[in-house]
Amino acid sequence: MLLVGVDWLQLVPSTYAAAASAVLAVLGVLMLHQSFAELLERGQLLRGAQYGLVAALVVVAGYFIVHPEKRLMLAMVLYVTLAIQFVIVAVLIYRFSGEDARPVGWMTSVALAGYALVFLLRAIVASHVNLPQFADETTRIVPLWQMACLITSAAIAFGFMSMTTAKMRVELLWRAQVDELTGLLNRWALKRVAMREIQRCRRMNGALAVVMMDLDGLKAINDTKGHSCGDVILQAVAGVLQETVRSHDSVARMGGDEFCVLLPQTSLAEAVTVAERLREEMEGLVIRYRGETVSTRASLGVASSEVSGLVWQSLMDHSDSALYRAKREGKNRVLVANPDDIQQEQAALRTAVSSEISRKVVQQEIKVSE
Repeated sequence: MLLVGVDWLQLVPSTYAAAASAVLAVLGVLMLHQSFAELLERGQLLRGAQYGLVAALVVVAGYFIVHPEKRLMLAMVLYVTLAIQFVIVAVLIYRFSGEDARPVGWMTSVALAGYALVFLLRAIVASHVNLPQFADETTRIVPLWQMACLITSAAIAFGFMSMTTAKMRVELLWRAQVDELTGLLNRWALKRVAMREIQRCRRMNGALAVVMMDLDGLKAINDTKGHSCGDVILQAVAGVLQETVRSHDSVARMGGDEFCVLLPQTSLAEAVTVAERLREEMEGLVIRYRGETVSTRASLGVASSEVSGLVWQSLMDHSDSALYRAKREGKNRVLVANPDDIQQEQAALRTAVSSEISRKVVQQEIKVSE
């Protein structure tokens, strides 16, 4: 931009140098617009306006080559065109910089808008070329223009790097929290959401529920039709889950064919109703894969803070226990975790662990005696 209106070191005739400088200047701003548009994922937005401005400037530059005496007209059109281009880029950044880069986006937009204003001032000064005060006005505006150019260049570089960093941070955070196959939350992200909801329930004396769901027969489908068919089923199931639950509920894929739904501000009875609706949706889900019809069923276990307390691990353990009890009792059903069954399973687990420890101790004693 510092070369706008300056002859190219006398390497070519001044007429061609001035025309080429003008065209390169607007092309440079066009590339700046394209860079920010791609960064902000708004590739087509306002691009037509930029193309129109570049085309208009090319026409004016061609006219100037034919009529070299029209140098003033070229300068004025160039400055106005650049001002409009920078305003377009400023609007693009201001409007779509996003929450994570909002302050930097605003700063960059203000710098670009200020730079556009300086170009408008240059156009006004250029229109006074035949007035006696033109030399004084030029002397005053050139240092301002050069300073604005340097400040804007620094703001653009800083803004672009900051917004790139913010975008990468958001993408990495998304990858860390989302299951790549289904687009649902992963186990780690669900736990973070659950801890926030548990704290909210404690403050508001509310309740929350957890529905654990496991697909029946997906392993057999993977074995007979391939894992690609299983992936299609998982994606379809994820879509059904997201469409069935409320907007403030959280759905996660826990791994394999196991899913979990977190239901804030939900009683046990309401959670059972949701779980039954999910079971019916799974039962009615028909998937077409390579010309064949594939269907699946689901078993679900429900746990509520009304029974399990506002402890995340207890909610997970109890809903998981109810889920596998549903699978043992015939699959394709919804069962609720209750204190008696939980205590019985925990007692059975403790007995099994104790027996295993005793068996290993006896085996070790026999080895030592031998």
